Amino acid sequence: MHPNTEIAVILALIEAAETTDMLHIALKLLASVLRQNLMNVQEMKTCRGYHLLSQFIHRKMSLCDIQCLEVLFKIAVSEDSSKLNNRQTSLPPSTIMPEDIFMDVNSSEFQEEIDADGYYNNHDDFYENRENCNKPETTDAIVGTLISGALSDADLVEHVLLDWTLWVTAPAPMQLGVVNFLENLVSVHKYKDHNLTVLRERNIVHHLLVTLHRDDVELLVLEKMAILLCIILQDKLLDSELESVATFVISTFHPIEVQVPQDIWRETRNKRVILRNILLEALIDLQMTIASEDVLEQWVSTLSSRLITYFLDEAVHPTSVVWLITLLGCCLTYSPLFSLEFQRSKGYQALVQVLPHFCNSLDIYYALFCLMFGKPIYPKLPEVGIQDFEALMPTNGHYGELKFSGLLDSIIAMTKSSFNEPRTRPFLALEAVNTVQTTDAASVEENDDILEEPTLEVSVDRAQFVQLTGWEASAANAPSILRLMANLAKMWPSFSYACGRADFLESCVDVYFSIVRFV
Repeated sequence: MHPNTEIAVILALIEAAETTDMLHIALKLLASVLRQNLMNVQEMKTCRGYHLLSQFIHRKMSLCDIQCLEVLFKIAVSEDSSKLNNRQTSLPPSTIMPEDIFMDVNSSEFQEEIDADGYYNNHDDFYENRENCNKPETTDAIVGTLISGALSDADLVEHVLLDWTLWVTAPAPMQLGVVNFLENLVSVHKYKDHNLTVLRERNIVHHLLVTLHRDDVELLVLEKMAILLCIILQDKLLDSELESVATFVISTFHPIEVQVPQDIWRETRNKRVILRNILLEALIDLQMTIASEDVLEQWVSTLSSRLITYFLDEAVHPTSVVWLITLLGCCLTYSPLFSLEFQRSKGYQALVQVLPHFCNSLDIYYALFCLMFGKPIYPKLPEVGIQDFEALMPTNGHYGELKFSGLLDSIIAMTKSSFNEPRTRPFLALEAVNTVQTTDAASVEENDDILEEPTLEVSVDRAQFVQLTGWEASAANAPSILRLMANLAKMWPSFSYACGRADFLESCVDVYFSIVRFV
């Protein structure tokens, strides 16, 4: 480091700071010299000043407060577009946005577009959907949402603000402040195109994924980072970024080799599982916003199909499987190519092998029935009860065609598995014996009727249906599901016809004997 420069002196002051006030003053001096003299900006790069700044702040983290954080934010951005080309030397001229996209912050037009929280009123759809998550609870977090502008010092962002080896030692509110600031950079309408271009040059997606891999970052901060990541992905849906995110999500699951074939290892609920679920939900959110068929097919082939293939595993945590089935349902419903490929590659048979290990999940049952009924599978219900299945029934008694009939095999396999679970209460099995017999008889009998007559008289009214399926959700829902299927076989010709397949009837017989053995 050159000993006689202003930058060298100020960095030395930062290193020598012994109080919060001294550190704050030194950082303000740094901001001043960088703003007033572009030669100092080049000097910071030449002497690796940003790396030194990160190291010095790391050592002085106990002195760093919200005012210091605010100074760093103000160094990183500028509302003066004339300075961007000079300071942002790492970008080719073609990537710098024209000057007319930047607004005068003192203009009436700018002030009118700022809402009460300091945001522009014109947000991205995804950003609006996450409004509740973005409301900070502390002053340290608020400062990140109040400071924004055109990114003019990408080196500071890359080497200081995105260096989580530095911020992991800071209190969680300060970490949230940093993430809020970055989120505001890519969300404010007037500057986001420029800021996203600059941040992508600095490989922000890679930096975020590296931080998400850390085990020493609090979950709330990771959640905010996941939201930030999805906002960036939404901007252009770049293949390279989608592949990186898919690889990261896959890396959160590490199945182990089971020594005894009968043993089933299942991951426990931990931070990685929670983070994976957050990303899966966010990715489904993004997928549902895609309007172009070509872009959707690209998204599904690049990201969704990869995740479905990898996480369709009995060792995956049940909460992740629920999101996986939701993702699968969205792909089956909105991507004809995926639906054909899933059937061709024996995806339904794979579900029959895996889903019985999650037979106690009403959410999975409900998702499968939604798909067969042609009902929206997303957004999913926060909590599913048996009574929610009744709401799927048409109020006018007119039933359409059964969709994705291959899912019936998974449902019956899950009910069979329920009676092989030692946790299932014996009286539930007794309740189900007659129900399985009814399902078999109704399926065969009603299919004969369909062949002879195009219409089928509904023999069970809706009140009786509610009575049969109004049980509380519990660890053993198979009897209620079987009653539901028996009822559907009587009311829904298309469902009854699908149940008349020989292989399905054989599965029903297997369920019957599973119940008898259990009793």
